[in-house]
Amino acid sequence: MGTTISQGFAACVLSAAFAASDVSAQIASPSPTVKMQPAAEFADSPGSSVGPAVVSVDLLRHPVTAKVRKLLLSAMDKIDSGDHETAIEQLLETLKKYPDSAPYVHGLLGVAYVKTDRFGAAVSSFEQAVLLLPHDSMTHYNFGLALVCAGDYDHAVREVQRALELDPNNAKIQARLDALVEHHRSGN
Repeated sequence: MGTTISQGFAACVLSAAFAASDVSAQIASPSPTVKMQPAAEFADSPGSSVGPAVVSVDLLRHPVTAKVRKLLLSAMDKIDSGDHETAIEQLLETLKKYPDSAPYVHGLLGVAYVKTDRFGAAVSSFEQAVLLLPHDSMTHYNFGLALVCAGDYDHAVREVQRALELDPNNAKIQARLDALVEHHRSGN
């Protein structure tokens, strides 16, 4: 059974660490590479720089067509602009028309659901994304953040630890894991 955490801590984790741009590294590049720069830079604080994102072999197994990439990027723009409901509708339609897009659609749906305080739906979406992209660090990381928001702290820590195992040099993931562990130790 997960430990319940304070809404304030969940909001802090969410505001400091969650963005659709984390998913953008997975879909932005038309050609598979081992490392690539995220399309939209995301960092824990304004002005900080993000290094190359580690891309898992899972992403190479789930290529995205140009048409689907365009739909996903459009949904990301809607999420970034705060039009979450339209993004959710668009993503669900994309999933219906292009079932092969499921790994990416579920990741973006998870982000949109978190941003609309539908934490149960976010957890379900990220569970699907993790099943389809089990070696992708950012998918595990975002799943962990959704679990924090849903109050399942113990599972959240395991997912963020898994993300760090997959991308051990990612300072953002390490910092978030340290914050989660410290929060747990303090008993909040």
